[in-house]
Amino acid sequence: MRFHFSAVTLASLTFLVACATNPSPKNKASSGRRAAADAIGCLDTLRAVDSISTIVKMTVTAQDPKVALPRDFEDLFVEEFRSHFKLPPRLPLSVVKGSEPCDSLGSRCVGGVLNVGVAAYATAHNDGKLTDIQVLDVAMTPHLADSVSAALQAIAREELLPPMGEVESIPVVLQIGPEDAPDSVPAVRHVFKAQVPRYDWPFSYATMPAAGVDAKYPFAGRLAGVEDSVTLAFTVDSDGTIITQSIELVSANYRDFVTSVLDALVRTRYHPAHLGDCAVATRMKQRFLFKLPE
Repeated sequence: MRFHFSAVTLASLTFLVACATNPSPKNKASSGRRAAADAIGCLDTLRAVDSISTIVKMTVTAQDPKVALPRDFEDLFVEEFRSHFKLPPRLPLSVVKGSEPCDSLGSRCVGGVLNVGVAAYATAHNDGKLTDIQVLDVAMTPHLADSVSAALQAIAREELLPPMGEVESIPVVLQIGPEDAPDSVPAVRHVFKAQVPRYDWPFSYATMPAAGVDAKYPFAGRLAGVEDSVTLAFTVDSDGTIITQSIELVSANYRDFVTSVLDALVRTRYHPAHLGDCAVATRMKQRFLFKLPE
């Protein structure tokens, strides 16, 4: 996993970064492939009510929300990316998200739609270089993740990034995913179009086990009287396990709390999402709150 920390014992996170952990990559990768294959096999038994035409877009933002990218940098970056990107000829999908209407909590929906997406992190430099590239396969589409990585590596080799004025470098986050309101996004940020199956079978998102996620309060944090709130985004596989390569750190203040949540999360088996009677993978975001006793 890759973080930027200060040197103190209870270290502050300097900005939001990607987090990709994989304590047993070979075993987890093969398990993930089996679960994805099982989910796709079950999905094949369900009949899609139709397919929807989806615009898949790219957004480029600074990892630090307090930093603004130069004007037109995002559009120029996406344009350069698109010129190097090659869409895989086949893109098997297995991660499902709910389609509206959903209940008041957003946990159960009348149907589901297959999801496609990739997240990437890198450092953009004023001399055109792109370094520290890290790609997260958030939708379990490894061929798409590989294509995204290849396009970013090509940009890095050719040093083709647009200039950033007086700033030497900016860590950036790249999000590639479907746009629900394509008319609101300039065409220059569109990456490709996809026909995505939509199902009218009831869909329910993954849920935590009754025992919850057993994240221990960090000793250093308790000793210092420090509290924190850690928000992560991650993909829950159809067997209820967390796809460790998909974990993203959305927000947090201290390293020790993030480490505690990650250690507990990868040991936790969730109740998987369901589309009809099929257990399926889904993407979710969750907040873990650490508060000292009164």
